[in-house]
Amino acid sequence: MSDLNMSGLIQDIGVSFGLPLLFLLLALANIKFSRRKYSGLKLRFSLIFVIGLFAYLICTLMFQDRAVLKAIWQSSPTVYSLAYGLGVILVLFGIGALIYWKLRPAMWQAKNNESTE
Repeated sequence: MSDLNMSGLIQDIGVSFGLPLLFLLLALANIKFSRRKYSGLKLRFSLIFVIGLFAYLICTLMFQDRAVLKAIWQSSPTVYSLAYGLGVILVLFGIGALIYWKLRPAMWQAKNNESTE
């Protein structure tokens, strides 16, 4: 495994985390500076898009850089397993936090019921 392959993997990981973060920041800026009529709906759609983009980029990264990941596995399976497990836990925690924060249907249905009364 060469350093070039490893640096390519690190750059791909940076893009997989940076691009969704950039889209999220742009969506939040758009929501803040636009009229507030549909801000909650815009935020939910933006979060759904960002989560989907992140999942797509991570899956693409794992397929594209599978030779590098296989070389890491063959050099140290324990460290790879721990890093992989920690990565899965962090991704699931992040997605769960986003869903709990803004994508809970009960939360925005309750707000709609309050506004109609």
